[in-house]
Amino acid sequence: KMEPKLSMKTVKGYPDLPANDKINTIHFLNASREVVAAFESFGKLFKPVVYDMNGNIEKLHKHYIQDKMGNQFLDDMLVNDARNRRLIVEPLLWLKRALEMIEAFFTNILNDNSKQEDLRQHIRDAYKCTLQPYHGWIVQEAFSVIYRWVPTRSQLFGQGAKHSENMQYLEMFLLPLRAHLQRLNNLYTAHSLHSTKKA
Repeated sequence: KMEPKLSMKTVKGYPDLPANDKINTIHFLNASREVVAAFESFGKLFKPVVYDMNGNIEKLHKHYIQDKMGNQFLDDMLVNDARNRRLIVEPLLWLKRALEMIEAFFTNILNDNSKQEDLRQHIRDAYKCTLQPYHGWIVQEAFSVIYRWVPTRSQLFGQGAKHSENMQYLEMFLLPLRAHLQRLNNLYTAHSLHSTKKA
């Protein structure tokens, strides 16, 4: 029997984010790398998404290491950058959107009581409400091809007890991810950094 592509139990994920805490930059970047690695297991066609996310994580990491003390928290790193050269406002925005798509996709899978094997609709819906508004026609077309090849539920998460375990850990993984995305959205809103520019 094939092992599922994902074992959520082994994913460290995002740390808890209490309401008044700031986002720890390095924990955020490490957890985001894990998400990309999970996405990479979906298959070769997902390479463009993986490449894009990794590129944005790299830009953020490069910026972080220039002043590890000052950039210990993503909140400060973003706000300082927004006031100065705006080197990471956009990479973080695109990374946030990609993470929002993955969060929506995983949430759709989790909330699907019929446990549908075919996940194409779930990923399509997730894409529509997160990344699609910021993609031009050509990129949208490319994405519609990619998503036809998304693995099935069993391929990703296994069956029976393995599937149940994966769903349990997936739920625990999503809670702090949502908190991080919510915080980032609040920051982008508070400092008027959202953008409607299309790729």
